[in-house]
Amino acid sequence: MLRALPRVLVCACAIAAPGVLRAEPAVISLARAYLGPDSTLDGVTSIHFVGGLDRVDPDHPEKGTIHAELDMIFVKPLRQRQIVRMERTSETTVLDGYDAWDRVQDNTNPVRFRMRWLSAGEIRALQANTWENLYFFRGVDANVAVEDKGPATVDGIACERVDFIHTPGISFERYFDRDTGRLVLSKRDSETIRENGEIPVDGIRFPKTIVSVTKTASGKDLVSTVTFESVTLNEPEAADVFAVPNVPPSEDAMPRPSTPAK
Repeated sequence: MLRALPRVLVCACAIAAPGVLRAEPAVISLARAYLGPDSTLDGVTSIHFVGGLDRVDPDHPEKGTIHAELDMIFVKPLRQRQIVRMERTSETTVLDGYDAWDRVQDNTNPVRFRMRWLSAGEIRALQANTWENLYFFRGVDANVAVEDKGPATVDGIACERVDFIHTPGISFERYFDRDTGRLVLSKRDSETIRENGEIPVDGIRFPKTIVSVTKTASGKDLVSTVTFESVTLNEPEAADVFAVPNVPPSEDAMPRPSTPAK
C-alpha cells in the first residue's frame, strides 16, 4: 500500500508529538484491520514496489502520455530507494537514514550524469514518506503527531479525517471510511491522492493504482497514475542497494560535496 507518492512526478502504541502523549484515534485500528492483521503489518520490514508511471501534461497535450518505469524499495527504519526510468534518462533517489542523494543518469552514456546530496528539508520529506509507507498508520516514531480532525464527507462517504504531522511543514491528511476503515483520500499540501484496485500480498491489501492530482502553473489538473505490477515484502537486501555509486567524474557530472547535508 503506497501511502504517498514521491514528488518525482509523487503509515507507538500511542503515537506522540515531541513531549506530548496523544491517544491514538479509534479509526486507526479499523484502518489497520482493513489492510491486514496487526501481527502481519508489524512484521513488514521492507516493501519493494515495481510498476509504471503515466502522466499527461495538460499545458502541453501535444507531447502525449509520458511513461516511466518505477522501482521503489522501502526498508525500516529510514531507508528508501526510488528509480524512475524514462526513455532517455533514469533518476535514482536514495535515503539512507539521515543522508540522501539524487542522481540523474543518461541511459545511453554512463559518464553523463548529474548527482547531488539532498538538503535537510528534502531529507525530512523522504523520511516522512518512508514512515508513511512502512508503518501502516502506526509506528515507533515519537516525532509523528497524529491528530483526529473529526468527521468529513468524501465522495459521498462518511469518513474520519486524521492528520499525520511529521514537522510543521510536512503533514498528510488521511480520510478513512468510518464503517470499513478503507483509506478513501489522502492530501499533501495541494496534492490529492486516491488508491484504486487491490493487490493482496501475504495477507495485506496493497493498491493496484495510485492517482495523484496537482495543479500546473496555469491552474490545470496534472494527473499522475502509478500502476503496480508487483509488491514484494521482506526480501533479502542487497549490500549495494543504498550505496553511493562509485563512478568516474566527467565534465557533465555535478561536483560532490565533501560531506553530505544533515
